[in-house]
Amino acid sequence: MTKPLPNFEMLKKIWASSLVVGALVFAGGIVYWRQVLQPDLVTIVILFAVSAIVFSALFFFLCRIVTPGLADSVVDEETKVEGPTVKMITTIAASGDAQLDRWVKRYVFTRNLFGMAVIPLLLLGGLFLFA
Repeated sequence: MTKPLPNFEMLKKIWASSLVVGALVFAGGIVYWRQVLQPDLVTIVILFAVSAIVFSALFFFLCRIVTPGLADSVVDEETKVEGPTVKMITTIAASGDAQLDRWVKRYVFTRNLFGMAVIPLLLLGGLFLFA
């Protein structure tokens, strides 16, 4: 028995809404910083990073709630350290459906983006609150 395909229209809505929320976080941050002082390059980079984290977290968790079957397509994950380079290798099961494989790749990308951003997010939060 094959697994049912996820609702691709719902995935498109989740993707679009996550992008919009990420963009709103970036725009809201720019507006906030313009009220306090003129934003510089570092501020813009930090705001971009925070908006990317918000986007990836929102997409990842909404996918986990709405279409939990995407995570079942991940077969293996491996982290390789080669000198100063760290490579994250994720192997997914090919389903034969190009659209499903594309969504699984997006899901894996945003999950890895969020996973790599958790520690910097905590550091940024600590700097914001206590510095």
